[in-house]
Amino acid sequence: MGLLSHSLTVTMKIVGGYECPRHSVPYQVSLNAGYHFCGGSLISSQWVVSAAHCYKSRIQVRLGEHNIAVNEGTEQWIDGAKMIKHPRYNSYNLDNDIMLIKLSRPATLNSYVQTVALPSRCPVADENCMVSGWGNMSANGSKFSPKSKTQSVAKIDRARRVWVG
Repeated sequence: MGLLSHSLTVTMKIVGGYECPRHSVPYQVSLNAGYHFCGGSLISSQWVVSAAHCYKSRIQVRLGEHNIAVNEGTEQWIDGAKMIKHPRYNSYNLDNDIMLIKLSRPATLNSYVQTVALPSRCPVADENCMVSGWGNMSANGSKFSPKSKTQSVAKIDRARRVWVG
């Protein structure tokens, strides 16, 4: 699959990208409430980091996914036991848009489910960063892809650091 057109909107939405090679982003998780609604990254066997705007009182974390529309036999589905939004999260301007999710039991780490390597330094201006997730392939949200996508983007805002899984 070739590079699809992409855009970065005012809300920092990223669309398009390449299909990830199967299970090449083993720390990526799907947050589910009967449907996929957000993504996150596994940071330890029992903790996921995501965005605070993804908060719901009940979340099922799906790990080991590539195509969220089919059961591939590699998935682990674990309920979130505790969702902790940043205490100064602002839903109006999305300041401090970060949340931790404690899993109800530890994930089994294997070739399909692994923790993300956390950064050892802050990115520098214009450094490329990889982003990944499931979602819309078009800016208007009319073309959803159930397969994990990835693309490299330049860090565009030096003052407001954007961390992605």
